[in-house]
Amino acid sequence: MKRVSNRRRGWVKWTVIGLACALLLGGVGALTLWSRDDGSLKAAAESAFQQGVDLNKQQQFDQALEQFSRAVTWSPETHRYHQSLVMTFVALRRGPEAIQFYKALIARNPKSGVGHYWLGRLYMERQSLDDAAKEFEEARRLAPKDEHAIISLGHIYLRQGKEDEALAAYKQANELTPRVAAVHAGLGTIYFHRKEDDKAETEYNDALMIDPSLSEARYNLSLIYERRKEWDKAVKQWKQLLEDDPNESQARERLARYYMTAGQYGDAVDEYTMLSEVRQASPEVFLALGEAQILYAATLTDAGQQRHLKDAALESFQRTLELEPSNAQARKYVDQLTPKSSHDRPAATPFHSHQGGDQ
Repeated sequence: MKRVSNRRRGWVKWTVIGLACALLLGGVGALTLWSRDDGSLKAAAESAFQQGVDLNKQQQFDQALEQFSRAVTWSPETHRYHQSLVMTFVALRRGPEAIQFYKALIARNPKSGVGHYWLGRLYMERQSLDDAAKEFEEARRLAPKDEHAIISLGHIYLRQGKEDEALAAYKQANELTPRVAAVHAGLGTIYFHRKEDDKAETEYNDALMIDPSLSEARYNLSLIYERRKEWDKAVKQWKQLLEDDPNESQARERLARYYMTAGQYGDAVDEYTMLSEVRQASPEVFLALGEAQILYAATLTDAGQQRHLKDAALESFQRTLELEPSNAQARKYVDQLTPKSSHDRPAATPFHSHQGGDQ
């Protein structure tokens, strides 16, 4: 009996020491962590995460950060916990604090590829591309089957102009996880820059099938069709871009230029009119609008409609001169369109379009 009693006393002794160390090292949170097995720890992390989500909805952001931090600490390899934590830090513009948190997290979990990845995301958010690349590289080394860091490396290398490295990263990511829209879009952009249009078209179409909202991929795809003079396909992409975002001025300008080249002057007037509302300080837009109005007027038979369009064209050219007083072409148009007196309007004279662009 005495031997059993001593054994029990030894067990109690070391239990008390363990509890005391837990309290000294991390307080109540560490005590709770020390006493849980992996299963209950994951459940606690999920509970903390859900509490953080609820607190975010209630705009109790500091409390939400506390819960997300617990979730990440208790389950450091779960990406969605990190995503919510980082997004909340960024939304509150507390990036430096977030970086310090992740440095401490990595110090406790040096082999966490996920931790390095989210630290890289924070550096990327702050435009520290070299630091971000370093963290993504470490994340890839630690977790070579996790595509997150590899995709982000592709993005970083592409922004840094390292197309060979970006291409290799995107291809590796595509092998690990096929059909990721951002990967196909990244591959398409590299091929687009290299004028490998067939490959770029394939990658952009794959990306848009997965995520139709990728506007840069759609716009670049339209330029491929424009280069090939496949106008129906190019126009389709421009119209889709404008349906998604009516203020997308690049697509609208391309569409307006196409209408001018195709002799669809009424459509060109409509597009340049809307473009002038978005780019109100652009003399080029108002000059092109005026020219479209003149050319459209020449196709009409109704004298009143012709006069209305020429008056509108005069206003467009005058606006051009307000924005760029040295514009000789606009000055010529204004001189031709301005009546000498209220009773002496000049007869209609032929106007020659001065079209810009690279059609």
